Amino acid sequence: MTSAEIHTPFVEGLLHQKVALVTGAGQPIADAIARRYARAGAKVALVFLPEHEDAAARLATHLGAGLALACELSDAQAVSAAVRRVATELGGVDVLANAYLGRAPGRLSEQAADHWRLTIERQLSGTAWFCKEVIRPMMRKRAGRILSLLDVASGGANRVAAEGIAAMTRSLANEVSRQGISVNTLAVHLLPEEAEQLPPAQRERLGGELGPLGRPGSAEEIAEAALFLVTSAANLTTGQRLSATGGSW
Repeated sequence: MTSAEIHTPFVEGLLHQKVALVTGAGQPIADAIARRYARAGAKVALVFLPEHEDAAARLATHLGAGLALACELSDAQAVSAAVRRVATELGGVDVLANAYLGRAPGRLSEQAADHWRLTIERQLSGTAWFCKEVIRPMMRKRAGRILSLLDVASGGANRVAAEGIAAMTRSLANEVSRQGISVNTLAVHLLPEEAEQLPPAQRERLGGELGPLGRPGSAEEIAEAALFLVTSAANLTTGQRLSATGGSW
């Protein structure tokens, strides 16, 4: 099956009357996830970095999104304010998809200190701040779904952040799963259009990382896996890492 041949097994309406907060709006995978959740019936709230405002605004208009908010993910107070606004205006948060991805693969030896710091703070700390803000309301309702993407494109700060998110997810699942909340991760690779934007040397290194499937996936295929993990189809799935990378690690 090619990436263009997506035959979803999911019945539309799985997220009917659910509020889904998706971070990273304005990026291809986050946008695909937001669109898929909306088609499944969710009322979608978008959170985006200021530099992604134009793309996020186009998505919000297309979806008729319930809310679209600029937020610096590394700022714990800004995250808290964003989650409070979503909860107040849309009636809570049933699904959190931490879908922001740094998307700047590279070797540790090649990364500047500022890039390292910003990647870790946005991707790892930002994921933690969003989880922290939604978890108590979810515990009061004894229901909720949290999904965090793992950027496993290639080495450096992205990979370190991904491993940190995976460890945090396992720990959080042990804390909250008995309160009806599932917490999972979804590993993703670079999309072809993202790889094309990299410097030639980085693209060449990625050329051998297609994995057993032998082709890169599409954002829409990743979104199908992201839908599964936040629906009742995954009731027995928590603290887990699902891979949507074509078999690459």
